[in-house]
Amino acid sequence: MRINRLLSFLVVLLFTAIVMVGAFGTSWNTVSELPQNPADQSNIEGIGMLIFTHYVAPFEVLSIVLLASLIGAIYLAKGEGNR
Repeated sequence: MRINRLLSFLVVLLFTAIVMVGAFGTSWNTVSELPQNPADQSNIEGIGMLIFTHYVAPFEVLSIVLLASLIGAIYLAKGEGNR
């Protein structure tokens, strides 16, 4: 039991180190300021406005499909032998 905890702790430390190196060791491309044109595809605020106004129905349908696939994956992972 103690070896499992030690192994789990080492895996968590390794994962944390990989995430930290990926987050802080990467040179992220940045821009000096965001574009002010809402029709511009790279404007984050414009994308958010489009998702929650013009594309709200497809966004909600996609969320239901993803939720259904998550529930199906849990059901399949549980298997028949656990009942």
